[in-house]
Amino acid sequence: MYKGTYDGDLDEINFVRDFNSNKDCYKDYLRNFDDYSNLWMTRVTTKQMSKLSEKKVYTRSDCYLIKVSNDIRNILIKKDYYLSEEILNLNQIEYTKIPYSGISIKMANSKSFQILKLGPNSFRTLFDSYELGAGASIFCQRKEELIKNPSLIEGWKTSINDMTNFYIEFTNGDTSFYLNQQICKNIKNYACHKIKNIIETSQELQRKIFNGIGLYEEPYTAHYFYQGQNIKKLTMIPYNVTTGSGRSKGDYTIVLKP
Repeated sequence: MYKGTYDGDLDEINFVRDFNSNKDCYKDYLRNFDDYSNLWMTRVTTKQMSKLSEKKVYTRSDCYLIKVSNDIRNILIKKDYYLSEEILNLNQIEYTKIPYSGISIKMANSKSFQILKLGPNSFRTLFDSYELGAGASIFCQRKEELIKNPSLIEGWKTSINDMTNFYIEFTNGDTSFYLNQQICKNIKNYACHKIKNIIETSQELQRKIFNGIGLYEEPYTAHYFYQGQNIKKLTMIPYNVTTGSGRSKGDYTIVLKP
């Protein structure tokens, strides 16, 4: 669900090639779509507008089905059955995108892919709180890092006073709570569990996070998931709430990943 690795790109390319050259092996998936004799898999190589970040970003689906009206056998043979949006556009091939056909591709041996990465504004849009994101991000593992918490709180577009009141059961009104390692650990633990609880009690939020439904136009949502050799319906998958790698550099994000 998050592009950027060479091996991940190869997995997507290899899947598209295998699908287009062996469509009979994917009949269970293709039966979800009418008249699939002239349907082909194409890889997403463009960014699309996200209704969450209001920016063009990589989407949930890594590939989707298209229907073409003209004969593309020569291109398929030339490209070893690999198709992408870029190839289709460069060759001026007219095609129709098939809604609800998007597939998220993950490396066969991957257990550490990223499901979703949220900055402060996107997080607040989904969870209606800056404080919850700041709490899940707060420095607490090493005492020498506690001094970074005021900058982190500011980066999460909240304040020490608002954090003190939001987590009053842990801070007891002490505005220097961010220097107390145990209080920060309690806040972080509570915030991460609260985020999971919100997700797991909201089907609408699950569809946005795991499928991209409501965030992207079709077919850039992912209704299916491919890992190993099987295409499966994509629903909520096991995940953990963690922080992005840029926290010490002022890049404050919440990341969901297995």
